[in-house]
Amino acid sequence: MEYKLIAMDFDGTLLNDQKKITNKTRDALKGYKDYGYIIVGVTARNLGSIKSVCDDMSFFDYLILNNGGYIYNIEEKKGEYQSIIQKEDIKNITDEMRGISRQIDYCAASIYYLYLTNEEENEFIKIIQNISDIKERIIRMNIFLLDEVNIECCRDDINDRFKNINCFIMQNSNDDKKWLVLNPKGINKKTTLKKLGQNLGFKLEDMIFFGDGLNDVELISSVGLGVAMENALDEVKNCAKEITKDNNNDGIEYFLNKHISLKEL
Repeated sequence: MEYKLIAMDFDGTLLNDQKKITNKTRDALKGYKDYGYIIVGVTARNLGSIKSVCDDMSFFDYLILNNGGYIYNIEEKKGEYQSIIQKEDIKNITDEMRGISRQIDYCAASIYYLYLTNEEENEFIKIIQNISDIKERIIRMNIFLLDEVNIECCRDDINDRFKNINCFIMQNSNDDKKWLVLNPKGINKKTTLKKLGQNLGFKLEDMIFFGDGLNDVELISSVGLGVAMENALDEVKNCAKEITKDNNNDGIEYFLNKHISLKEL
């Protein structure tokens, strides 16, 4: 099948363990873009966080950020909100969870607002003492529990009580820690990449996607060619059509050059 769009997760997939994109992988993606493929980063990171690990984004056409909550057009330097979490839900969920959480993140388009934490501020992280300090629209929340034993019960309770929210358990491939992610109902990596594809005249079947973490499962099992990194969680590998080398060995570049060789193109 002839694919038209190449998409990938960031952490544990495009980024190596040093949170870098190697020149080898970057140059390969530039080549595929120049040939005509649409290149899309699909990540839970926001734009500020992306800029901290990717100083040159020119090899992308689009970024899907905040786990599907925001589409950013690289050429036009313009973003589009998919949906936001309502202020009333933010307040009520915070009231419910603050006593059992060690940290709550409120993720805007370019800034993370962190609550109940001793983390240090930087250009894309702002520490807050009260949710009234949040001045932007919130696209996603992360909740880190004091006791992960209760994480499934907390997920189910939030989904049962807050009908505008989709809450799921997240885990990266390089860490045993789990946490709760909250997006507006109907917003995730799959739904937003599908919408972007429709805007461009593509179906999910026309796409390749690389991933490694729990929030990649639905998308990697839905695209035409879902590829798991060697370092991916077993849940991701089990629903992928192919497995490539790990994120420290240019797994994306290796797979693309093996299956869609630029020299042959």
